[in-house]
Amino acid sequence: MKTLSYALMVGMMVGSIAIAGDARAQSASTIRLSMVGAWKPSVSPAADIGIKYKDMVNQLSAGKIVIDFRGAADVVPVFDQPEALVRGVFDVWFGAPNYWAGIVPGGYVTEMSSFDIPDNGPGSELFQFMNKLFEAHGVHYLGHMTGTPGVGNHFMYTQKRVARIEDLKGMKIRVAPLTRFFVASLGAEPVTLPPGDIYLALERGTVEGITWPVFDGFSDYGWQRVTKFMIAHPLYRDGDAIVMNLQKWNALPEDAKQLMYRAAADTQKWSQGFVAEKQSEQIERIKAAGMALVEFTPQEAKRWEDTAREALWAHFKTVMRPEEYATARRLLGSK
Repeated sequence: MKTLSYALMVGMMVGSIAIAGDARAQSASTIRLSMVGAWKPSVSPAADIGIKYKDMVNQLSAGKIVIDFRGAADVVPVFDQPEALVRGVFDVWFGAPNYWAGIVPGGYVTEMSSFDIPDNGPGSELFQFMNKLFEAHGVHYLGHMTGTPGVGNHFMYTQKRVARIEDLKGMKIRVAPLTRFFVASLGAEPVTLPPGDIYLALERGTVEGITWPVFDGFSDYGWQRVTKFMIAHPLYRDGDAIVMNLQKWNALPEDAKQLMYRAAADTQKWSQGFVAEKQSEQIERIKAAGMALVEFTPQEAKRWEDTAREALWAHFKTVMRPEEYATARRLLGSK
């Protein structure tokens, strides 16, 4: 495992002191868990899903379990958060599933899922498979929360109308880690930029397109003012992964574990309507701003879907053990 950054070491010390203080203050009958997320609530709709899970646990347990949200990047830098969770700096985490790529190879394979609930929910064979992947690295998996297929996914947005895959060749496309393999497979050039730099990059022509889950505040960044087209064919699933430090999970009594699973299942169902509402709102906003939605012919739409799927599977084949890769393809119906 890589050497800890100074910021993460400081975060660990601060977090450990706070957690110790909580432990002294809590009553013997209350289980207190600390939560950190990739984003702050009310800033990102995806963050609101993680907060909903926290609230669901707190409500269902009637005070027996209390999850305290500590913050996001202000507590631990976003890309240091997975390692900090493994080390026990905090107990529960939410964020994009693919943020675990560096620690759990294949840990975001449910972003390829075509099921209504990406991991089929607690108790399913796919859910148990995901837990096996995560537990090998000190993490307990609690679920992937998002919309139904096609709702809450990543989409591509471009500055010129695209009618077929070949039209993207040579274009510079800002990508998330999840979409870079697909973009490269198109013959386009993947460009990595933080969200705060995207507006100027689009305005100045530094990039000619981006990928982003439209439900997650696309218009809140003002990108509809500097983007012309949305390709209305979904790519990979987005939303939240909820995971927990494995040692902390193992220390929970069985009734607490079952309650946290119930909250996960309830949040997965709730998130479907929530994400659908947010995606609909965002699409109406970008259309009102003059952006056009591009729809391919059925044949080209299938090529788009097949190319996206196989590009990511090709990557997973290089990072997962052969038996894990084969099992993942079987469970996700992609033999």
